[in-house]
Amino acid sequence: MPKAGVPGDGIFLVGKDIQAGTYRSEGKNKYGCYWARLRDTTGEDSAIIANGNAQGPAIVKVAAGDRAFQTSDCKPWKKIA
Repeated sequence: MPKAGVPGDGIFLVGKDIQAGTYRSEGKNKYGCYWARLRDTTGEDSAIIANGNAQGPAIVKVAAGDRAFQTSDCKPWKKIA
């Protein structure tokens, strides 16, 4: 069963590791909160659907059609919708 939150840094498969939906983070831990919605997990730039660097609070809608969600150095992401 996918989690209703994002458990930390890494790449998480939508539908396996995390649920599709809208997530909120309070922002960066230390340097800057990076996030990306991914169409695949190849690591290529073409895999990025959308991404950002948040200093403060961030909201991201992870779609059911996204393959994965990547995050690093963010405070915990909590599912809000």
